[in-house]
This record gives sequence, structure tokens and C-alpha cells, in this order.
Amino acid sequence: MTKTDIITKILNKEAGNNIQNFFSGLFPVLPLPCLNGCHCYCSADDEANTVNCSFNNMTQLPNFVPPRTEQLVMTGNNLNRMDFPNQNLSTIKMLDLDNNSIRSFDEESLEALLLSNISVKLSDNKIRQIPQILGTTDLHGKIWLAGNPYECNCDMMWMRDWLQNATNVMDRDHITCGPGRYEGKMTQVFFCGNSVVRTSVVLVFVCVL
Repeated sequence: MTKTDIITKILNKEAGNNIQNFFSGLFPVLPLPCLNGCHCYCSADDEANTVNCSFNNMTQLPNFVPPRTEQLVMTGNNLNRMDFPNQNLSTIKMLDLDNNSIRSFDEESLEALLLSNISVKLSDNKIRQIPQILGTTDLHGKIWLAGNPYECNCDMMWMRDWLQNATNVMDRDHITCGPGRYEGKMTQVFFCGNSVVRTSVVLVFVCVL
């Protein structure tokens, strides 16, 4: 190979790299075969996958996600329970469950999530109470909890106290009590004990003639 051939090969390789970088910037994700009604993408470097099943009328999480899936988006579906039956979530780093109808939790699934590095979005659901295990487990990932109609009663005082220092709860300053007796930020309302007592007094007047 002549010197001219070597220089030409180097220039062609550089040009190819520039073209690849150019198109990677234009198309940062590439479509993949996916679950019915969902959209799957891989990053341009083929290192991570995103599965987007938002607004798909789904009532549970999919039983299968492609390998190397790091983000599962389930926003705007009809999930009413936080339950994870048998699917492989070991690679997922972000689970987006915003804007569903979640009311209850499978505590074993919740504990498994809390002990993993998965971040979970649970904003704008129908959660009224959260298992206390959330406040006694060291969170490894991040969690979003605002926009739910929480019942502010004595059973939930642990959550108020926990939120004071729960730095992994990304929207803790926006978590409020649900419609009812108490309003405002949960961290600023004391809703148990004798500090708030409402009683009715009936006065009976007897007229003596």
C-alpha cells in the first residue's frame, strides 16, 4: 500500500465517523420491534432501550421488555395497583407510572423496588395511603409522589415526618393532603392529636313562665 493509499484510507475513515456522528445527533434513538401498542427505542450507541407504553389502556405492566431496557414509560394507562408479576425489571432505571389510577400496592413488589436502583414516578394517581415500609427502607432510587389525594390522619403522620428529610422524594414540597379537613403541604400540616379538635356544643334554653 502506497503512502497515498494510506492517507486516502485515513481520510475516508474520518469522513465516515463524521457522518455517523452527524446522523447520531439528528436521530438520537432508533426504533425497535416492540410490544403491541408500545414503542421501543434504543439509544444511538445501542447501550440502552426505552419502552414507551403510555396512553395504551393497559391495566398491568408488560410481562416482557426487551433486553437492556432502562426506561419503562406507562403514563396515562389504567393501572390501579402497583404490582410486578414476574417480569424482568433488573435493568430498568426509571419506571414512569404517572397519571394512572393506582390506589394500592403489592408490598413485596414495592420493597423490591425500594431496595433496587430503580426510580419510580407515581404522581397524579389515586393513592390515599402509602405502606409505611416506604419510610423505613433506605431508598436507593428516586421517587415522585405528588398529585395524589392522601388521607391526612393519624395513620399517615409517619409520612409527614418522613418527608421532612426524604431527599430522594423529588417533589416532596408539592405533596398535599387530599380534599377534606386539611389543606396545604403535607410537611406543614399537623393532622393528628389534640391540636385540632372540632366539637359541636348544643345549648338548650328553658324558659320558665
